Amino acid sequence: MTQTAPLSPRDRPAATPEPASRPYARGYQSPAALRPVLRAAHHTRLATTAAVAVADQLVLIAAILAASWPGWWSAPAPAAAGVLMTLTALILTGRQIRALECLVHEASHFNWSRHHRRANDRCATVLAGLPTGIRIARYRAEHLVHHSRLGTDDDPDLQRYAELDITGLDRTSRVGYARSLLVRIAAHQRGWYRSTSTDLPALLLPVGWALLVVSLPAALLWGAAAAAVAAGVWLTGFALVLPVLRFIGESSEHSYHDADTVFDSTITNIGPLQRRLIHPHSDGYHTVHHLWPGAPHHQLRLLHDELMTADPQGFAGRLRTRSRIVAEPTPRTGPGSTPWT
Repeated sequence: MTQTAPLSPRDRPAATPEPASRPYARGYQSPAALRPVLRAAHHTRLATTAAVAVADQLVLIAAILAASWPGWWSAPAPAAAGVLMTLTALILTGRQIRALECLVHEASHFNWSRHHRRANDRCATVLAGLPTGIRIARYRAEHLVHHSRLGTDDDPDLQRYAELDITGLDRTSRVGYARSLLVRIAAHQRGWYRSTSTDLPALLLPVGWALLVVSLPAALLWGAAAAAVAAGVWLTGFALVLPVLRFIGESSEHSYHDADTVFDSTITNIGPLQRRLIHPHSDGYHTVHHLWPGAPHHQLRLLHDELMTADPQGFAGRLRTRSRIVAEPTPRTGPGSTPWT
């Protein structure tokens, strides 16, 4: 599909989309031949998702400990490498916590374990909820409204898109996008905490987790100064890098102003940087997720690829994608080409 030239901010549609009186229609029907594939794609694997969460934590811990090694600052040459390591650790801290947030999102759909819901919530709380400070039950209550009431006044994502004027984000240049992000990110961060963890204990959980698994090991290995560096790297990544990654991700998932179905209003973000940094664990395959929210993260890309191959006109030919952060999504197809709406 060809990418249309981005609109200038003044040429864009009205920034506040009109809420629908009823939830958006699905807008897509999969080929009957794919029914066995769809059934198989809904099988959850608790051990797999738990292992992924543990790996996310280990990468984060290893990066921060590497950055806190005192030997970096013994001479100018290793100090330059130490600066590079610290910057890498900051980005990885934000990215890995963002990945754990995506696994909390998975837990809200019982995609860790479909048939053992208590195990789903307990494992997700310990392995993903504690490092992120997200109360899974609270997150689930709001997020499932987003799915069931998509496009209406009740949709919390539509409310945030309108409040923050997400349609008005300037994607015509990197500088324009950065400026648009900076004026919105504080409000987005406040809204995030309102919807996920309003009580003080939940807000402090990530701090306790970081002290236990990052600062304490650094102190035992190299002393108090290394522990302070480790804490500083974690705090900077958590407080500064993570909100930027989260904002970029969440502001890229829907286009409410020019669509009225689940299929047409949901954007698939599949550029290399998006898949690796902004949307970990196949979070970028958002159209497939909204059509089949019970498909766990380890099945989304496989399901996406199956649909692209099996339905080149109905799915691949209509799918709205964004391959770069600073880009508008591909336009929706015209009336008459959506026979399943």
